[in-house]
Amino acid sequence: MAKAMKVAMKKATAMKRKAVVKASGAAAASITKKKVPVPKGLGKIRIGIIHGKVFDPVKVGTHDRKYPEKLKIKNNTGRSASGWGGQYMADVSTGLKIARLQPDIFEIDFMRMDDVSPKRLAKNHLTFNFWGDMSIAIADGKVALGKTIMGIQKDCHNTRHYPEWNYYEWVLHKSRYMKQCIKAGIPMIPTIFVDNGFNAKAVLKQVQAKGWDKFLVKPAYLAFFGQGVIHGKTQDFVDNLEPFLQYERDNTKQKEFLVQPYVLKPNGNVFDEIRNFFVDGEWKYSIYTDGTDYEGFYEQPAGALKEACKQLAIRTYEEVKKVSKWEGKPIDTLLNRIDIGVVPDKSLKLGYKIFVNEIEPAKTSTSTLRVKFRKIVNRPETWSR
Repeated sequence: MAKAMKVAMKKATAMKRKAVVKASGAAAASITKKKVPVPKGLGKIRIGIIHGKVFDPVKVGTHDRKYPEKLKIKNNTGRSASGWGGQYMADVSTGLKIARLQPDIFEIDFMRMDDVSPKRLAKNHLTFNFWGDMSIAIADGKVALGKTIMGIQKDCHNTRHYPEWNYYEWVLHKSRYMKQCIKAGIPMIPTIFVDNGFNAKAVLKQVQAKGWDKFLVKPAYLAFFGQGVIHGKTQDFVDNLEPFLQYERDNTKQKEFLVQPYVLKPNGNVFDEIRNFFVDGEWKYSIYTDGTDYEGFYEQPAGALKEACKQLAIRTYEEVKKVSKWEGKPIDTLLNRIDIGVVPDKSLKLGYKIFVNEIEPAKTSTSTLRVKFRKIVNRPETWSR
């Protein structure tokens, strides 16, 4: 977060340094602030927070005590729930934490996706988009809003919207980052890249040539949560091509697809993942996620597997850094999640085959419910330049 904040500082016309005294004894983790008034006429630095997550809760008790009632996710249990895990989400909590740490410097403008407009963003020095981007708007069927947000993202250096467009398109086009990573020697699932529309007969012929017994097809752009996937046994499609032809007819507007073989564990279940989180360009923690058990996730224990996945994720993040820029200059991303696929394999020294499965942007789940964080004393002097 520190480096991203420096960008906001450049947009502000001026700013006073804050004097901070670290407390001692039982209050060692607290911060005593000396009030330094903002020079008259300059006002506070306005930070926009585009929020809307319903699946990324923070632990109850760590949430801000003045968490706005209207921003809580109330419907979060039961079959008809619109959210998961609790009322207090990470995107809103981030904005509240910024304001809590530096109330005399920052003013937070919370907005949902439907509130986003060039006029609204023009009031802020910098706006972080943690959920309501172009892809979410289009997925929700709000095409006109999606086009508006796309325009804002493309004009990010004038609208001061983060993240910038080229980096975000790189993440949304899974085939783009996959090809770049493969070229860099990073292991990934064997993939047939379809770049100019889906042709059922041609794809099936390529799958047969690969010798894959089972395979899946999914869109490579603007798709998440398993949208637009078809899968099954190769021979079943050979015997009856009609479902594959129907898939072709149903996806004429989509041009990019990924075709991959099933990757299964020895017990026949889908591979697991160890998800690695990078904050402000640094690896911070990793979460084990079971391939079939939705509730099967926890902080990955220390050991050889955790370290191997961490190192592969760091190699992958080097590719992220090649495309992450602000005003033409390289900048560490605010948040990335790099998912490393894991399959037990006794023939390997590690005991596992590992590969990169996905790169996720800031709108991903942070899985903080399963992480034990160390207390960190805030150092605002690193923000003031």
